[in-house]
Amino acid sequence: MSKLNRQWHEANPMPKNPTPEQRMAWHTGHTANCPCRAMPAGVIRLFTERGLPVPEQLALKHSDG
Repeated sequence: MSKLNRQWHEANPMPKNPTPEQRMAWHTGHTANCPCRAMPAGVIRLFTERGLPVPEQLALKHSDG
């Protein structure tokens, strides 16, 4: 079974040339709905630079290793 939540991805495309806020919003939704991959370090940095908690990631909960 694939770890990709295809339905979520199809309904929630990443905007073209996203602002940092759009990236944070997209990845917040992604991390809650799809375990296909971990959040990129650059997005984690956006949260920490703003003093915001990094959302819990399904990809880390479902990792096989």
